[in-house]
Amino acid sequence: MKKILTIAAAMIIICFSCTAAFAAGINSAEASVLSNMRAPANMKGNTVYVPSSYINQAEVHFNTIDMTSAQAGKINSIINQGRAYLQNTGKASIKELSTEERRTMMKYASDAAAVLNMSAAAGSDGKNIKVITKNGEVVVDDSTQVIKPTGSEVHFTIYITVLTIVGLLFVCGAAVILARKKNNIYEETK
Repeated sequence: MKKILTIAAAMIIICFSCTAAFAAGINSAEASVLSNMRAPANMKGNTVYVPSSYINQAEVHFNTIDMTSAQAGKINSIINQGRAYLQNTGKASIKELSTEERRTMMKYASDAAAVLNMSAAAGSDGKNIKVITKNGEVVVDDSTQVIKPTGSEVHFTIYITVLTIVGLLFVCGAAVILARKKNNIYEETK
């Protein structure tokens, strides 16, 4: 029984210690950009936000780089200029923006991406925005799934499987021990 418990404990420790590791993480410069991206813009009494899918994808990319404070300062300045421009259009929503106003907003996005040696462009429909690194890696693409499984939730199925197997081994081991004790008792009473 002690061996079974030792094996079960070892399996559980191994299972929970095998989690994904991140190379860079989010530094304070990147956190300031993400925070600024989350800040709302007021358009004629309506509050608008950068879509959360863009912010999630940017955060995934920021986990792989090390943005400097100078880069973050430039990006935050461009974001603030874009937010001010958007608020001063006099429109009540993004949908009301003219083609020229949309181009101006896209220019702000391109300028912010350029700080990190990336490019930003709108699709031919004017809706699908992509940000691409100089190596061709797509960082932001609103036409794809943006939430990528990371961390311990990736291993959840493995945890459950291992714990189920360990539980079954424990039950089988207990049954064998009980059967042996019962046989010993039975043999002693003969």
